Amino acid sequence: MTVTALAPDPAASPTYGRTVRDDIDRLHADYLALAQRTARLATLLDRGDYSAAGGRVRAAVGATWRAAEELHSAYHHAPPRCAGPDASLARLCGRRMRYLAARVARKAE
Repeated sequence: MTVTALAPDPAASPTYGRTVRDDIDRLHADYLALAQRTARLATLLDRGDYSAAGGRVRAAVGATWRAAEELHSAYHHAPPRCAGPDASLARLCGRRMRYLAARVARKAE
């Protein structure tokens, strides 16, 4: 399968941003749930003869958590919900600057 087969249809661009952001958000939630389940499994395996397996599972928890954080970062860099794949750079940068300004304002409070 080629990458172009996975590309969204340009005719469907009004919902492109919403779909991408929703997919990223859903994946982020799935990864967080997987990290929690894996951590519980690691806790069970940390005892007795299975401690080596518990250590490996605990390493998987870290990898899954880092993946969730990468998805969270991708969410904040994804196109705005109303932007299509051909959104102008000025529009994308304006959204990012508003986000950063709001974040600084929250920290200042």
